[in-house]
Amino acid sequence: MDSFDAVVIGSGYGGSVVAARLGEAGLRVRMLERGLRHAPGGFQQSDDLKVVSQVVDVVVTSGNIAYRTGKIVGGASIPMDGAHFRIPSKSFAATDGNGRRYWPEVFSRAALDPYYAKVEAMLHIRQLGWHEISKAGGMFGKVLKMAGASAERARLNYRDCLHCGFCAQGCIYQKKVTMLHSYIPLAEAHGVEIVAEANVHHLEPTPAGTGGTGGPGGTAGYRVSYSERGESRQIDATRVIVAGGGIHSAALLLRSRPYLTALGPHVGEHFNNNGEHPFIGILPPDFAGIAGYDCFKGMDNAGLMSFHWYDSDGITLHPGGGIEPSAFAANLASATNPALPPQTWGLPYKRFVASAYPHRVIAFSALGLAPGHTAITINTDGNADAAPRDRVAYDAYLDRLEAIVQGIADAAGVTIVPTVSREYAGTTSTHLLSACRMADTAADGVIDADCQTFGHENLYVCDASALPYAIAVNPALTIAALAERTAERIIERG
Repeated sequence: MDSFDAVVIGSGYGGSVVAARLGEAGLRVRMLERGLRHAPGGFQQSDDLKVVSQVVDVVVTSGNIAYRTGKIVGGASIPMDGAHFRIPSKSFAATDGNGRRYWPEVFSRAALDPYYAKVEAMLHIRQLGWHEISKAGGMFGKVLKMAGASAERARLNYRDCLHCGFCAQGCIYQKKVTMLHSYIPLAEAHGVEIVAEANVHHLEPTPAGTGGTGGPGGTAGYRVSYSERGESRQIDATRVIVAGGGIHSAALLLRSRPYLTALGPHVGEHFNNNGEHPFIGILPPDFAGIAGYDCFKGMDNAGLMSFHWYDSDGITLHPGGGIEPSAFAANLASATNPALPPQTWGLPYKRFVASAYPHRVIAFSALGLAPGHTAITINTDGNADAAPRDRVAYDAYLDRLEAIVQGIADAAGVTIVPTVSREYAGTTSTHLLSACRMADTAADGVIDADCQTFGHENLYVCDASALPYAIAVNPALTIAALAERTAERIIERG
């Protein structure tokens, strides 16, 4: 049976970083990825589900809620929209209902800044120039200005973007610096083995000294059971770094609970969508500039970020692009808003869509310091599922958010179209945080400040699920920064 110094499960913002740094340090590392492997520019510009499903995994729960995760070598760095922000200091200070700080005490903005800088250098992250902002961003900026609100240029890993609108399928022009252009080549240059189409079923401890997997000081190693293109396999490792993403990492630990007997009750709990909530706005017919604007063109991230309501409400807003007619038309009917058609059929409905799309439609999303209200579970087949928890506090967050958005709309004459019903608000998302959250003690979380699992030495969780709470900005940069820090701690431990 193969034996490694470390096995890394997942190849996204967490896994690729740890694998590369451990490989640099001379460790023998294998990285397992459940998705396919493509060349850096080997994607397709298509919305065909057969194409999209090669890059993005849609996890549909028993409650018919859909979550989107990366499923490809390179993970979420391939389809994500490019936004890379450092966490504002206020996010580190967030506390629970008992006044307990979510983040372990060692963390602050200053403590993470050196690791942020490492990632920014690797991914060539920079603030866009005003000349690079898409028209979708320009429209949103005008709306914010009419509401007396500010915005700043986003920090992205794009270079000379062609604004083709196919960011989520993988950039065929290689204008986005992903893990395929940075940490993965570094990892392979230092001997890291990458296995694609490898689905990990469970982990179990191996006694110290068994199969050569004993860790420092005679601690136990782990046996990883997985299938590679349908063929069952097992490998042993001194250390295992779980980086399968915000849903699948928790599901893996839950499947492994019969073997990892020291796992506490927090695995899967506290799942948080980072306050992500999408909106569509319909601009008034006389809005300046709409004649030359098509809502479906440009980068998925339209290049702006508004922190105007961050200090007061912990909420940020950012515009998007690439919106499709079907998504726009799905929720247009309104029995109460006279600006919208009363039904999604018939000639009046068709005329309204024709008048609004594509020149008067803007898409934007909110992120915020919002509480969780769901838990990640597994079904009888061992696959990821979700279970509802108390959402009173989350609904209060939505009340504040909707009041802010409606105030913007009223000031600019914009009609807000609901994209997700209130019942499903806060469920479907791409920001999948906190299901294996870090904490100072096992009484409050799954992993410690070094991302090591409480009760199981040399088992780490290093991805979005490690973040202890919502952060109100895209989590990609912070996941990678935490991975840099985790790799450093692993190497220091020897």
